[in-house]
Amino acid sequence: MTRSPRILVIQHNLDDHLNELALPLMQAGIDVVPWDVENQPAPTEPVEAFDGVISLGAIAGVMEESQHTWMPIERRIFERALELEVPLLGICFGSQLLASAAGAEVYKSATPEVGWTRVEMNAAAKSDAVMAALGDSPSVFHFHYDTFDLPTGAELFGVTGDIKQAFKVGPKAWGMQFHIEVGAAAMFSWFATYAREFEKLAGGVDHQKALTNEYWADYRARSLAFGEAYAQEVLAYAAMR
Repeated sequence: MTRSPRILVIQHNLDDHLNELALPLMQAGIDVVPWDVENQPAPTEPVEAFDGVISLGAIAGVMEESQHTWMPIERRIFERALELEVPLLGICFGSQLLASAAGAEVYKSATPEVGWTRVEMNAAAKSDAVMAALGDSPSVFHFHYDTFDLPTGAELFGVTGDIKQAFKVGPKAWGMQFHIEVGAAAMFSWFATYAREFEKLAGGVDHQKALTNEYWADYRARSLAFGEAYAQEVLAYAAMR
């Protein structure tokens, strides 16, 4: 019997999970294998057992690697995925670890981004099978304090000012600083849990709630389209095996 395509989803905190990306992955018939780094042992299966890897956001930062036993394991997963050209998606923390695994420096951003901002996607993004789903200049949802240099040979797809927002390493590894996975329900939960950060850095909770009411439907459509595009990469990789 032919097995279903499988992806490893690396979750670092209970309040940041697949959210909107779960639906297109399930609709594509992909078996999601979650790894909660704080509450589960590391996967015993090698990267070769999977057809994709998604790494989500984290409160921890790449510069704190020595303080977290799971982070060097995740780094090795990234390095092997890059070697095998397994479709790899890094979101927020995941994008920072991707940049680091590809040899670039990660460091504190002079401009932390919390809440809604606009990302300017470049012409190269339009021809990428995954990034094209985001459109030209989407309003996106952020929550990060760190940033990174672009890895040597990587392709940059989007920026906000001088902050790198979306990029690609090699033929099958994508990174994005913003939370393309987070839907409106999770956003409202974060407004409660992290109210202090939104008040300090994002114009206040009420301001961000108003923006969420304005942008959520468009953002969900982009999230689903992005998930569908990534799912097709996973299916294509599985079909070649």
